[in-house]
Amino acid sequence: MNSTAKRVFAVVLWLAVIAVGLYLSMQRYRDAVSSDIGTDLRIFVDAADRIRDGGSPYDAPGYVYSPFVAWLLLPFPDFAAAVGPWTAASIAALWGAIAFVAATFWRQLSWWQRPALAGISLVSVLYSPLLSLDLWFGQTDPFLPLVSAAAVFFASRNRQVASGVSLAFGAIIKSWPVGLGLWMFRRGVRHRGRLIAATIGTGAAFLALAVILHGPDLFGEWIERTVELSAQPLIAFSVWGAGRHLFTQTPALEPLFIAPALAAVVSWGLAAVVVGLIVWTLLRPGDDALSMWNIAAGVVLLLPVSHLWYQLLIIPLLWTWIAHAFTTRRRLEPLIGVAALTLWWVIVFRLPPLDNRFAESTPQYIGVVGSTLLALAVSVFLAARLDARRRADQLEPTVSPTAQSATMTSIPPAANA
Repeated sequence: MNSTAKRVFAVVLWLAVIAVGLYLSMQRYRDAVSSDIGTDLRIFVDAADRIRDGGSPYDAPGYVYSPFVAWLLLPFPDFAAAVGPWTAASIAALWGAIAFVAATFWRQLSWWQRPALAGISLVSVLYSPLLSLDLWFGQTDPFLPLVSAAAVFFASRNRQVASGVSLAFGAIIKSWPVGLGLWMFRRGVRHRGRLIAATIGTGAAFLALAVILHGPDLFGEWIERTVELSAQPLIAFSVWGAGRHLFTQTPALEPLFIAPALAAVVSWGLAAVVVGLIVWTLLRPGDDALSMWNIAAGVVLLLPVSHLWYQLLIIPLLWTWIAHAFTTRRRLEPLIGVAALTLWWVIVFRLPPLDNRFAESTPQYIGVVGSTLLALAVSVFLAARLDARRRADQLEPTVSPTAQSATMTSIPPAANA
């Protein structure tokens, strides 16, 4: 195919990707704005109202985030005015995350692989009842893949300051993504000091601004609210939830059987496995993208309160393995990664989401947690193999075969003996 035909076909592919993405985006948008749920968004709007009235965002019952989320909603007088722009921004954030993932691998991808990766990624995240549920609630989770993918992109271009600023915004938007800060300590980071300084500096600047605007009592209120909501009678899709829900009596899920001692063994044993996988990721990261999303999956599994829609932060791991399947010469291992993540995607993103308070299917709960653990373990193992292969390639002798042959023939016979 000549260059002109390739350009024409590429344009057609991109137009098809954009058309499908817009169609699915409009479906998710209509689902959200026509819903009367908006539980979390109503809390955010209430927190913004409290700020406008001269109070603290934590005067709003249930508000547990930093003031940043409430600041974003200050322009909107009520829920009805906020729901449309908030939903549109949430969907746009997912488009942005896909753009950053594609940009990270742009140089390695061919003319047809770029729209293919973007199209698959858009369908995987937008064609999902789980995303509809998240948008119904008006959660902040769609913004987390955006800032995390931006951090990965900037790191791949060795722009560590921009990467650190992006990484910090994950914790500014929502507290628990502070765990992604472990990504700064993966092996092989160039100019690590810049990354750490930018991340900590951005977080410190935000906290200083919050204190200036709301007063020093803000910290105490934030911590108190976080502790207050750290235990909830909801399903936890994490290692801690696995032991508790499957082997003790809880109002959220029917247990397999009652065995409190086994519940503790299962939870702590799985937690040790996940911590080990995170450590392995730091030592054998594979690349900037794989290490970020592997750590993200580990953090989600270690949260005491881990809602099903937190899995949105893991879906870029699927996109990343697809990119590796496109660009890696040895395709078997990336295809295994794609297969493991596809199984996880079907269970988490395509099945009807479990009710957050009263789940109806213990087997589906096991499937969600089990497939996440499996996907993480497979991904970390494959990333470590990729990392080892790249290190071996870097350690190969740089002397050309001709020069090596000339060197061997110049060795005196006595030395060869």
